[in-house]
Amino acid sequence: MTDHPARVATAAACIRELAEATADPRNAYANPAEIAAVTGNLRELARHLEDALNHLEVHIGRRAAVDWAAPAGAPPRPYAGQARGAVQSARAEAHNLGRALGRALEVLGPFKSAP
Repeated sequence: MTDHPARVATAAACIRELAEATADPRNAYANPAEIAAVTGNLRELARHLEDALNHLEVHIGRRAAVDWAAPAGAPPRPYAGQARGAVQSARAEAHNLGRALGRALEVLGPFKSAP
């Protein structure tokens, strides 16, 4: 077994902490440059999420014949196909999220801090 489930749980916890820390508008972001920086980092997160979902989809397909194979003479099990379709949809949504954040970042461009 890999440590992938624990790593994803840790990433989710970090995002949850960010959401909780920015819930109060009085102290969520210090200035427009910080908003632009967070937007850019969230765009990168969406890109990495899209990649991870792509890899997950591929591995579901690879494991389908082994882990979800139907016993001899039984009808095919739908698990892999259904899971793969749902992951494909999630990957497409992550792609669209990244594109939308990219558009937001273009608008926020004047506020980005210099490297």
